Amino acid sequence: MNVFFMPDSKQYVLITGACKGIGRALADEFAQRKCKLLLISDDENGLQSAQSELSHRYNIECHYFTVDLLEKKSSRKLFDWVTENNYQLNTLVNNVGIGKGGFFSNMAFEDIWHMINLNCRVMTELSYLFLPMLKENGKAYILNMSSIESTLPLPYKAVYTGTKNYVYAFSLALRQELKKDSVGVTAVCPGPVLTNKEGLQRMNAHGKRARLLMLYPPVVARQSIHAMYAGKDVIVPGNFNKVIFRLGGMMPRRLKMRMLNRLFSVYKD
Repeated sequence: MNVFFMPDSKQYVLITGACKGIGRALADEFAQRKCKLLLISDDENGLQSAQSELSHRYNIECHYFTVDLLEKKSSRKLFDWVTENNYQLNTLVNNVGIGKGGFFSNMAFEDIWHMINLNCRVMTELSYLFLPMLKENGKAYILNMSSIESTLPLPYKAVYTGTKNYVYAFSLALRQELKKDSVGVTAVCPGPVLTNKEGLQRMNAHGKRARLLMLYPPVVARQSIHAMYAGKDVIVPGNFNKVIFRLGGMMPRRLKMRMLNRLFSVYKD
């Protein structure tokens, strides 16, 4: 399939967490394909900057909506904004998410709940709300941001990997349910992505092996969108990450858990 697949010009791509990191890179990649964009974040200044830059650089229609998706009824507020403005979606990108490591028993419950809420609840609600619209708009897509860790139950990242496993399993199951419909579902399972100073610190903590896995947001965005348009169910950006992903599924569980405990003990603190 042509990398520069051109979607219906009358329809929009909605991206959550669109101001920075992978979300911002996804917005750039879709904009290059002349997609009309709906950018979602809780960062008003970041949204204004992204909207201005993308619309002028790529000469596309681009709108934004500021909302904290952790708040109750926020998904409904977003859905109402889309429908009230008659923005017809053909692509939903559930990118927003957060991660935090450490001993489960030592974590603040607020941090635990925020991860579950943002990584799982928001994706589920938005998929549920927008699915009828996607079904009505011809060929449509849902792109869900999971993680290479979705099949690796990592000690000291128990909640985060649990949420990403939910995204992975949900995406594959929903894809199967929609097999007779015109909506494709793709789970993106990136490894470490260098998006901020915290990511750089984690890479330095893991040493050389982290540098082998580390990718930059534009690479993840480009490979993810290409896989989505190609009809893939799962995409693991980066060749070395693909090997790790496959090995994780074949390795005996006890051996795998001992190895993961040793590798990820840097997240204890």
